[in-house]
Amino acid sequence: MRHFKVIFLLSLWSVSTQVLAQERVTTFGLQVKPIIPSNLFNAGSEELSQNGIDYTVDQRIGHSIGGVIRFGITNWFSLESGISYVKRNYSLMLAHEELGYNDTARYGIVGYEIPISGLVFVRLSDEIYMNTSFGLALDMFPSEVGSEGNGDFFQRSFRRGFGQNNSFLNWAKLGLIANIGFEYRTEESGYFYIGASYHRPFTPIYDTQFNYIYGQNLDEGSIPITGNYLTIDLRYFFHEEPREKKVKEVERDPSTMPSWMRKN
Repeated sequence: MRHFKVIFLLSLWSVSTQVLAQERVTTFGLQVKPIIPSNLFNAGSEELSQNGIDYTVDQRIGHSIGGVIRFGITNWFSLESGISYVKRNYSLMLAHEELGYNDTARYGIVGYEIPISGLVFVRLSDEIYMNTSFGLALDMFPSEVGSEGNGDFFQRSFRRGFGQNNSFLNWAKLGLIANIGFEYRTEESGYFYIGASYHRPFTPIYDTQFNYIYGQNLDEGSIPITGNYLTIDLRYFFHEEPREKKVKEVERDPSTMPSWMRKN
């Protein structure tokens, strides 16, 4: 919560600063967002200990790739949306101290993300801007995933929800998304952006259920996967003119019109 307060204060500071943003400009961009394993914001490990065995789900490097549409509302505020393919990667590790046995099952969760955020801009120089944003994101997950370790250790991850299997409540999740970054704008070549984002679903997205067979024994359980992640954001936006300017540019030269179409 403390980190969200910092982002909110930055937004307030942005509003109180003289800015020049993208009023009446609608532009399309491409983005690549590497997912960075981190314990910040509860985006790191999930742990469970039972029957003398330790289980740990660790987040690994993942990625998000997609398109972004930005709508300029005023000269300091814009809306942003789009769609991205998101690959969250995890490893489920067990440590059985009594037997001195360790094993790992790796797996990835594929999802599709549709965010909608409000952005506030600060102009730092003629070409460099800073922005902060906050909004909601709809995550959609198409399937369950399974994997195994060295033969005695298995996991299967199920979409977590309140509805029946394959219902909307299971494959769709809503969450928060926050961002801060810097943008270099050119008049002809578009906008170049680098920043960082945090995504936090309101409820866990999957349950990782595991089975570990040792001797004549079976140990099984479940660990919830929050789906939280941090990213480094790399974006490029194509250059677009304001909507009013586009309209003026397509106006026809009166001298080329028939006399009955010319204004008196």
